[in-house]
This record gives sequence, C-alpha cells and structure tokens, in this order.
Amino acid sequence: MVDRARLTPQEHAAAAASWAHDTPVPQPPQADRLVHLLESIRSLGAVRRQVRAFLRAGLPDDAGEAAEDAVEHAVLVIDELTSNALRHGRPPSRLQVCDEPDRWIVVVSDAAPERMPTPAVERPAGAGGYGLHLVADLTGAHGVHYETDQKLVWACLEKPGR
Repeated sequence: MVDRARLTPQEHAAAAASWAHDTPVPQPPQADRLVHLLESIRSLGAVRRQVRAFLRAGLPDDAGEAAEDAVEHAVLVIDELTSNALRHGRPPSRLQVCDEPDRWIVVVSDAAPERMPTPAVERPAGAGGYGLHLVADLTGAHGVHYETDQKLVWACLEKPGR
C-alpha cells in the first residue's frame, strides 16, 4: 500500500484524476450477485459480515491465506465505498457484488450524481479522507459512472490464484 503522507502533489493529482472521469461499469455476463440496500452507517457491520460470507462461498475450501487476504481487501474496499455513499451521497444507496470466475466486481450507487468522488489531498495524516486512495491501491480497476438520477462507483478486485 502507498503511504499517502509522502506523495508529491503530482502523485496526489494523478490519484484524484483516476476518479474524475465517467467510466462505464463492467458488466459481468452471468455471475452470482449479492445485492444490499444500504440504510445507515450503523448497519455496515452486518453488511460486512454478509459480504465476507458471500465472497468466501465463491472460493475453494482449501484456498488458504492468500484467499483470506483477498477477501479482507475486498471487504475493506466495500466498506470504504459503502460508507462514502452513506456519508456523501443521497438515498437510496445500494451495494452490488458480482462473483466472476477471476474477479469480484463491486458497484455502489447513490442518488447524488452531482457529487463526484473526491480523494483527499494534503490532509494531515490521521484526519481521514484517504479511502478513495486506498480503493485505488487495492483494486485492479475502479471508476465512477454518472446517470441522470444516480452515481455508480465501482471497483474490480482480482480473486486469489489468478
């Protein structure tokens, strides 16, 4: 993971730019899906438990420590995106996780298309706001897509052993 406190202004700008363009949401053909309506920050503990169970169910029983690390990275990404939707977006907010053979696709939507994801820049360490940088670090691809009545923030995470 990258130490955000030591990034140059140019590196911060590049990280922010990765969230600045409208990019289409990857569309998996036929994948198992978990869909969850997001109601409050307090409900995210239950969402994390359901997500962990869903992600683990799609992995072989003998997947090992790398699989557990991949699941925890995915849960961290999902937690960042869902909490952002609840804090900075507008209801209704929804989480969708798709389980493809080689990756997980996470899509979090909210009804505030006018509020684009904005990564923190030059904020003191410990002051928060670096979740989108973390998402960028942990994912193979990420982006945001705007529609008339909603914003869809998405990320793709590689499954272990691929």
